Amino acid sequence: MPKMGGQELNQSLSAFGHDIPVLFISGFTGDDVVRRGLLKSDDPFQEKPFTPELFIERVREMLDAPVS
Repeated sequence: MPKMGGQELNQSLSAFGHDIPVLFISGFTGDDVVRRGLLKSDDPFQEKPFTPELFIERVREMLDAPVS
């Protein structure tokens, strides 16, 4: 995103007081994103490229997960 990263957008959304599930997507590997400090290892993450079916599966997992 040109003006902010995904983590910054997530923090902005959290400021509204709602627990909005966020799936982070990147062309970097999950290990690389964590190593760079862009995400925590337990943040929902999907590496590119992915199929539409995999994307739907990941979103479904997030929507079905218990709210903590």
